[in-house]
Formats: sequence, structure tokens, C-alpha cells
Amino acid sequence: MSITFQFLDASLNRRLITLLEKHAIKHRVDQTGVIHFSPADEEKVENDLIGLVRGQVFRSWQLVTCPDDWSDRYRAYMKVHDIPFQEERSNDETWFLIPRKHRPRLWKLDEPRAKKRALAR
Repeated sequence: MSITFQFLDASLNRRLITLLEKHAIKHRVDQTGVIHFSPADEEKVENDLIGLVRGQVFRSWQLVTCPDDWSDRYRAYMKVHDIPFQEERSNDETWFLIPRKHRPRLWKLDEPRAKKRALAR
């Protein structure tokens, strides 16, 4: 089993691949650009290398995670409110990298329509 990660921005993903090669971390990149690496390297890759790339995007940053059925909602909210973000995929989950100054817990997002309908019944 492998851990997967991808910056959806191709240039950020290339930076990470370069770092993996520089640090001699065994990995492979599939046809869609997803990086696969060993769980044995998880701490080094996630804490040091991915964090280094994130810090190049935003000096002070945080990750926003949400259920997949909420990702379009978060993406739209950030675009409407001019919140800069980069998307990541980690083990098939969408994550959003944003500047630390934003407070996503205060964002007013609508519940998914299917959930609203289920609650109304």
C-alpha cells in the first residue's frame, strides 16, 4: 500500500517531485500526476517536503478539509470572497491550502441539497 499526494497546480507538484528526488525518497508518479510513496516515508514527506512547498505558496498557511460533497461549495466560497487557495489531493481527499489569516470555521456555507432534503422529510 502507498500514500498518495498531488498538488493540482502542476508547477507545485513538480517542486515536490524535485524535493523527493533530492532527498532520495523512493516514489512514483502515475499518469495523472499523483505521487505515490511508502508509509515509511510519510512523516518526512508530509511534514518536511510538502510543508516546504506549502510555505513557498503562503508564508503562513493552513489546510481546509471537508467531505467531498462540500468541496465545490468551499471552492465557490473562496472564489467569491477572493480567498487565495491551492488545491491538493491526499489519499483521494480534496484539501485546500489557504493563508492562515482566514477563519474557515466562521464561513457561512449552505448544507448540501441532498442533506437538506433528507432533514426536511
